[in-house]
Order: sequence, then C-alpha cells, then structure tokens
Amino acid sequence: MDSPPLVRAATPADVDAVSGMVAAAFATDPAWSFIIGGPDRVAMAAFARTLLVGRIARGTAWVTDDCSAVAMWDRKALDGPVDDDHSARWAAFRADVGEDIWSRLEAYDAAVTAVAPERPYWYLGVLATHPDLHGGGLATAVLRPGLSAADADGWDCWLETSTPGNKAFYAGRGFTDAVPFDIPGGPSSWWLRRRPV
Repeated sequence: MDSPPLVRAATPADVDAVSGMVAAAFATDPAWSFIIGGPDRVAMAAFARTLLVGRIARGTAWVTDDCSAVAMWDRKALDGPVDDDHSARWAAFRADVGEDIWSRLEAYDAAVTAVAPERPYWYLGVLATHPDLHGGGLATAVLRPGLSAADADGWDCWLETSTPGNKAFYAGRGFTDAVPFDIPGGPSSWWLRRRPV
C-alpha cells in the first residue's frame, strides 16, 4: 500500500517548481485562458508565481514535498488583505505581461468581487496537481491543512471555478453549495461553498 504524500507549507525555494507545475495544470483552464488570452505558459507561470509568493509569506500555501500539487489559500478576515509587498508584486506582474492581460485580469476580478461571499471566510485561490498525476489523491492531501484551519476558525471555505467538471470533485470534499456568476466576455463560473465541520 502506498504511503500518503508528505504535505508541508510551501517555501520560497518552491516557487519556480510550483509556478511551472501550475502553468501546466491550468493550461486549458477556462478562467486562466480568458485572463492570459491563450495557452501562454510563460505568462501563466508568472501569474502563478504572483499568486503564490504572498501566500507563502502568509503561511497559507501547502505543497506535496515534490511540488507536484499545491493549494493556495487566503484567510479573508473582516479587515481585509494583505502583505506588505502585495502592490509591488502585482505591479511587477503587470509590467511583465502587459496591458491586455492586465485588463482581462481586472475584468475577471471585478466580476468575482461583485458576487464574492460575505467575510470572513477561507478562500481557496488555486488548487493544482501536475497533469500526469491526477487521480492519485494529491489534491485532496494538499487541501486538508486549509480545510482544517477554516474548521478551527469556524469559517466557511469558498472558491470559484469556471470548469464544470470541477464541481463534482469539490462536492466530494464538502463544497456542496454553488452560486453561478458570469464574467463579461469570459466563461460561466461558480462560487462553491464548504461549511465548517
């Protein structure tokens, strides 16, 4: 019998490996394809890096020991964000990828924010597994620390997805409430909710 994967907090040393893995995992994701404008792995890796670095600093990203899966979370408290480098990090991303990607990201964020759940909650921003390793339980393993933290707070967990098939996967992990929303010019999407255990 295989032993369960080792899951640990992500560190700065993981950034390159995780960013590349997420770019591969999200190559055909409808929301990321809308934001990036197609299967541009370099821009997707830059996006993943920008999403990951702040969560590492806040201790809300977990990986398998070989970086083949990651869960990136935010603890959305009542008083809002963020880490000290948030604005500079996103300004650097904007400079790297250009205004077309940036404008689509702003449109996506505006659509998501307009229907975002009421705080406080734990937000699962990214869950990714290397495409060659789907179905092995890695995603479920890296989800557990964030789910446990949310349960300890007594808070809901929320995520959004634009991939219809993801709803069944997440329902099996307690995300049983779905709230549909639309992204102008982009894919149909859903907020999914898991109540605390």
